[in-house]
Amino acid sequence: MTQTAVIYHPDFDLHDTGPHHPERPERARLIAGALRRCDFADRLDWLQPEPVAVKHLERVHSPEYRQFIEESCLSGRQTADSGETAISEESYRIALLAAGASVRGIDAVLRDGYKHAFACSRPPGHHARYEQAMGFCLFNNIAIAASYAESQYGLDRICILDWDVHHGNGTQEAFYNSPRILFCSLHQMPLYPHTGESYDQGLEIGHGFTLNLPVPPQVDGEYYRSLIEEELEPEIDRFRPELILISAGFDAHINDPLADIRLQTKDFVWMTEKATQWAGRWADGRIFSQLEGGYHLPSLVEAATAHVQTLCR
Repeated sequence: MTQTAVIYHPDFDLHDTGPHHPERPERARLIAGALRRCDFADRLDWLQPEPVAVKHLERVHSPEYRQFIEESCLSGRQTADSGETAISEESYRIALLAAGASVRGIDAVLRDGYKHAFACSRPPGHHARYEQAMGFCLFNNIAIAASYAESQYGLDRICILDWDVHHGNGTQEAFYNSPRILFCSLHQMPLYPHTGESYDQGLEIGHGFTLNLPVPPQVDGEYYRSLIEEELEPEIDRFRPELILISAGFDAHINDPLADIRLQTKDFVWMTEKATQWAGRWADGRIFSQLEGGYHLPSLVEAATAHVQTLCR
């Protein structure tokens, strides 16, 4: 068995967001193509997801919201919110498939013997709330992954590392009062969705299990490295996660049009290396990573490919 599984389905293209939308079908397709052609392709196993079971989806979203998304897509509506989250007739099915990639990735690392798995999927998920689509997201894929790992495998300590440049507000909300999920987010502030202040640390028994590390515009990889080593790593070592999940957005790249952070591909490699160190220390090496944002296509493909290559080491 190779070390890293890639979960992908060509039908991810069928979530049609229109000709000028940043979250376009080429995102996942081009990453998958690059991974198939790369010089470490023989170290990857390709897995196809099935649509997520409703029972797993509805641990994170209400039945009424799931039905709203289904009916909205089938009715011909063009957005699932006030405007930015585009949908088409196939979008409900493809969103179920993207969430299914989360479940398949968890099975890969907790059942099938893979150390690492990467879901090359779309639409992204970390902004999706219990009953609200937003920020290009319909269902919260990474939250579904964490919930599935809890319910099906009985894990007590799961770390979600969200390095997408936008705060994962939906993921934070899903686990804000849970001591079993350590949610860690590095994100530009101010920036959409204008949440994720450092004083947001969780609620009641979940207090202390949310770590927001907002960063100002124009910072670079050195700033991220200091923040991760000084603020993030001690919290992860205290928590001792049994599994690490990554909301792998690449829109903090210097070339991305939707933000103002100056990371380069080497910085995503470094963050991936840190995650593999933590996983090796506490989680038997197990990492599941899911594609979130990233909207400058050449930089997205380069950074995502480098991320997966680092997982293969």
